[in-house]
Amino acid sequence: MKADSNKFIPLPDELDYSVSDFYDMDEDLCNEQCTRLYEEYNDIKKRYTEVTEIASGGMKTIYRAFDQKTGRYVAVAVLKNDMGEETHGPFLAEARLTAVLHHPNIIKIHDIDFGEDEKPYFTMDLKLGDSLSDIIKKLEENVSSYVEKYTLEEKLDIFVKVCNAVSYSHTQGILHLDIKPDNIQVGDHGEVLLCDWGLARYLGHAESQDNDLLDNEFLMGQTIMGKVRGTPGYMAPEMVNDKKKRCEQSDIYALGALLYALLAGLPPIEGNVDQILKKTSVGNVISPKERCPGKSIPSSLNAVVMKAMSFEIDQRYKTASELVEDVRKYLYGYATSAEETNVLKELSLFYKRNKTVCHVSLFSVFLISIFIGVFIVNLEQSRDKEMSLRIIAEEERTKAEINLKKYQQEKELADISLSADPSNVLAKIKKDYYQNFFSSPKGTLDRVMKSLERIKEANDSAMLLYEFKGDIHFLRQEFDLALLELKKGRGEFENRTLFKALVSIKDYKSDGGPAPVEIIQKMIHNLNGKYIQPLPKLLMYDNEVRANKEEHLELVKTVFTVANKVSELEEFSYDPSSKMLSISGDYRVYSFDIKSDGKRFPLFGTLPIDHLKIRGNKNLHGIALEGLKLKTLDIRGEKIRSKRQLIPKGVAEKIIVSEELSNKGILELLKKNSKVAFTLE
Repeated sequence: MKADSNKFIPLPDELDYSVSDFYDMDEDLCNEQCTRLYEEYNDIKKRYTEVTEIASGGMKTIYRAFDQKTGRYVAVAVLKNDMGEETHGPFLAEARLTAVLHHPNIIKIHDIDFGEDEKPYFTMDLKLGDSLSDIIKKLEENVSSYVEKYTLEEKLDIFVKVCNAVSYSHTQGILHLDIKPDNIQVGDHGEVLLCDWGLARYLGHAESQDNDLLDNEFLMGQTIMGKVRGTPGYMAPEMVNDKKKRCEQSDIYALGALLYALLAGLPPIEGNVDQILKKTSVGNVISPKERCPGKSIPSSLNAVVMKAMSFEIDQRYKTASELVEDVRKYLYGYATSAEETNVLKELSLFYKRNKTVCHVSLFSVFLISIFIGVFIVNLEQSRDKEMSLRIIAEEERTKAEINLKKYQQEKELADISLSADPSNVLAKIKKDYYQNFFSSPKGTLDRVMKSLERIKEANDSAMLLYEFKGDIHFLRQEFDLALLELKKGRGEFENRTLFKALVSIKDYKSDGGPAPVEIIQKMIHNLNGKYIQPLPKLLMYDNEVRANKEEHLELVKTVFTVANKVSELEEFSYDPSSKMLSISGDYRVYSFDIKSDGKRFPLFGTLPIDHLKIRGNKNLHGIALEGLKLKTLDIRGEKIRSKRQLIPKGVAEKIIVSEELSNKGILELLKKNSKVAFTLE
């Protein structure tokens, strides 16, 4: 190139400048189009057209509409016509909260405004594709296109994206509280959106402090819908039992339920709403692998599901990221933190991760072994027969020593539970049972049973173990299992009454829930008034696990009848609205001494009673009511002959007595020495 090639060259004076007009045509055309577009925008009177309803929820309706300004179809959320102004705030709060969440797996909000009817609305991405609920349904129907597309790896990829969205929202201090397949949209090209943040709650501890939209007072610490609801089966136990305990682990429980549905094709818990909520409240969840034995559900993922859905909050994953990490460990061929692993499991996973390397290594070892074998054979041929036999004998002895050492190690691991005297271990378990049963019947029995199952049944403790396990199964209403344990031990001879009563219902098979009332009643009546000491504990356990309180009341009546050795009760009526129990008849047994605990338990102590009315009892003693927490005791019509009769055991406020039937001196003495008021009527 010449040195002066970049110098400025002046244009000739005779050049026709009109030629340059040809180079401005594109610019003119662009300007013309922009002008026309500007005029079209000015002419737009109604922004959203082609409005068609596509879904309807609790408080809002979703429409598909064409946005004339952006030239695309969007989804429009509008409050239903019957919604009052009090719903405007929560509706706008949901829209605004969703709008500030910027994540590729969270649906995007485009516009928030008021319509001509002065009701708020907001627009968002028009969701294309299927909901995850539809995908699961098609997979269960064995639709071939869905089965081919949504493999286990593809479903786990969808699950990980949902977890990432939840993890992000948690960093912003926001709980979703309604994670379920219906609220997850999956596009045809792998798009995954977590939708419907109508039940979300802002906890007010976001990691990012630069989001001013979340600092509004109406979002701080309140639930968007005013009262947290959710979807039975996907709600964490604390959302049923104590809503104040909601936290990030509540969403993690729902994520575990979501993974459950992906693996099993079923919701985690089925039944009507009351049944589902009751099972949720006590943590009665059957693992997907156990529930669907015909499906190939990996044990690793089964363990991940059950850890995420643990009843106790502190036993779940601490964060959604930890849950994602375990799922990825499975995908990459590593053991998850949720499962119990051993050397064989780790070796199996190592082989799956490194099949090619293992095959090459094994082939190499095989070749080397051949070469070594040939060398040894040649070497052995050069030695005499005696030396050959010595070498073989030495090798066999070495192998035997190695095998013996391995056996001893395995036996030591297998007998680890016998490191202490089994009788002492059993005594410690019983001590735990006696100390904690009253405060937590179900939790204590579940824990004790797990401990008993870990104890090796040694000869010197087997009988005691069988009998104790039989007692625990009896209290848990697993009567068939109790009978089985008694048959193993001395139950048929030591407690013939209980054994015969259990034999009378031998056809009943326990299913993990409370036994039918008629089965328990039949068993109790067959006790013939004997072996009734454990019945109060049976009532305590029943009260905790049985959802139908009317059925529980029938059991209380049955136990009271058997304890007093009568066929029918004159009156035993309970009003749950006033918490009043009325008893009529000369019944003497109102409570039992539970000797093993040193406590006294009233036979109707499981009923929520504030007021107790007793009629027709000729010799009532206050100690019979010990253990109750009554506000008032009404014993008008009862003759008061001694101070002992009116020891106010279990009465907090007032005892009502009959003036004409009471000993005045005793009443004055009681009034003077008692904090409970004695009222004469």
